[in-house]
This record gives sequence, structure tokens and C-alpha cells, in this order.
Amino acid sequence: MSVWYFTNTSFTISPLTGPGVPAAELERLMSPFLNKLEQLGIKYNLVVRQFSSFLEQFTGMQPPLEVGILQLGGRLIPRSVVKESNDALTSVCRYINEHGGQFIGVGLNVSGAVAGNVYNSVNPAWRETLIDTVITTPWSFTAPWEEMIANQRRMTYDFIPRLAALTPNGACYLNEGDFLQPDFKNVFYGKNYDRLLSIKEKYDPNHIFYATTAVGSDYWVQQADGRLCKAVGGLH
Repeated sequence: MSVWYFTNTSFTISPLTGPGVPAAELERLMSPFLNKLEQLGIKYNLVVRQFSSFLEQFTGMQPPLEVGILQLGGRLIPRSVVKESNDALTSVCRYINEHGGQFIGVGLNVSGAVAGNVYNSVNPAWRETLIDTVITTPWSFTAPWEEMIANQRRMTYDFIPRLAALTPNGACYLNEGDFLQPDFKNVFYGKNYDRLLSIKEKYDPNHIFYATTAVGSDYWVQQADGRLCKAVGGLH
């Protein structure tokens, strides 16, 4: 698994994790990429370390995760898009970076060939995914409110739709998705939604537990003051 991100002037992979892969083997796997950088005259820094556990790796390689400084959105990019429409994907990546966003990619493979025949609530779109994209726009508690809202609207109505056009009927990782995501049932849960809703209604028939875009969240309507009212039968 690799986490990578770029700006108009830089490209970073940090970290690249190989469970069960010795450090020397990981360097060997990276050598074609590093050789290409050297051919292009691109300077780079490389740090390779071996860890005894994932927790040790996480605390040793991940910087502190700041909360509340970003607005998030995302899209799962299937392997087929990278193979067949890479120019269009690259164009969207550049557009996002050039218009106030940051493009972060998580390269992974959780296909059926790797994960096996697993029956769980994971959105089936993950099985075809090569890149989990995370798009961010800045958030500041001291900036003008209108500016932050404009950043959020840019995410919902500009950045994400450009990725969605490349991935029709596509999906997104719920935990780093746009909380204003239209059609969140299909995008976040896919064909699993109805099954998950039946479980929700069995164990929480009164819909006491609520979260924005969670399963069953449209049972409620949020008012301007933030209070929730039932949306059953058109009565609020």
C-alpha cells in the first residue's frame, strides 16, 4: 500500500508499506521507478526501514494527523480507468491542484484475488479499485466563513463531479468522503445499502443513532438550527 500526494512543484510517496516484505526486497521493487527518476535528473530522498509490527511502522513513519484543517472528498478509481483513461485522469488531477485543491492517492489492491471470497459490508467497488483518492481543500477557523463555504462548494460541485465523470456509477470511501455527497447511498454503500438498512432497522427501529450520510440517515431532516425532525410521512 502506498500513500502519495503532489503539488504543482513536488511529488511525495509516504509511506509505502509492504507487509511481510523485507526492506531489501522493497528497494528492489522500487528500483525501476528510482532508475527513471535518475534518468530524468530528478533529485529525491529515500528512507527505507524495517518494522516488527504495523503499529511500530505507523508511529515511526506517519506524521501527527492534524484534525480540523481540511475539508474532504474522494472517489475510488478502478484499475480500468488508470489503464484506459490515464490522460483524462491526469488532466483532472492537474485541474484540482491548479484550482485550490490537493490530490492525495492511496494505491492498493483489495481485489477478490487478494482478499478472497469475503462476505462483508465493504462496498463492492473496492474490489476493482487501484487508487483511493482523497481530495482536500483548506479549512481555517479564522478565515472568512464565506471563503470556507466556497471551498466546500468547489469540492461538491466541481472537483468530485470531474472524478465522477471518469467513474460513472462509481464509489467513494465513506470515512474520507464529501459529507454533501449527492446519492450517498449508492456512492458510499453500493448494492449493500438495502441489506445494511434492514440490519439498522432490526437493531435500532427508532433510529436513535444518527450520522450524516450514515445508513438510514434520511429518516431524519436536519433543520436550519441543526435539530433533527422525522421525515416519516412528510411530517417534520
